[in-house]
Amino acid sequence: MISVLIQTEEPHIVFQVKDTSKGIPEQELERIFERFYRVDTSNANQVKGTELGLSIAKHIILQHDGKIWAESEVGEGASVFFSVKKATK
Repeated sequence: MISVLIQTEEPHIVFQVKDTSKGIPEQELERIFERFYRVDTSNANQVKGTELGLSIAKHIILQHDGKIWAESEVGEGASVFFSVKKATK
């Protein structure tokens, strides 16, 4: 299951995308933002993807002076967070 949570931490908005997967080992958390990086290669032939999504997301968020990071607990799932500054009128 995937859930999305949004909260305000003035002057930013923080988004959390959380799943209930098997999680990501701590030593691999930073690498998931690298182009073409796949944590689990055992099912590479069955799960299709370019492995570019998080790399592109990181680039876009950083261009908007935001932050992106991941947290995970093996066996419990993983969360990717990103924050961007709220627009001003």
